[in-house]
Amino acid sequence: MEPGKFLLYAGYVISGCIFLCGIIVLWGILLPPYIPQKFRIMFGVVLVLYGIYRFITLRLKLQQKNEDSRFL
Repeated sequence: MEPGKFLLYAGYVISGCIFLCGIIVLWGILLPPYIPQKFRIMFGVVLVLYGIYRFITLRLKLQQKNEDSRFL
C-alpha cells in the first residue's frame, strides 16, 4: 500500500472519529455531569464542525491531486 493512500485513509478515520466524539459530547455521554450544559454543547458543536472541515479539506486535496495528475 502506498504511503499516500494510508495517510488519506487515516485522515478519513480521524475526521470520522472527531465527528463521532462531537456527537457523543453533545449527547452528554463523554463529559462528566458537573460540566455546564452550555460548555458541553459548544464543545460538541466545535468537534462536529472540525470533523466536517477535515473531511471536506481531505476531499478537496484529493480532487486537486487528481486534476493535477491528469494534466501530467
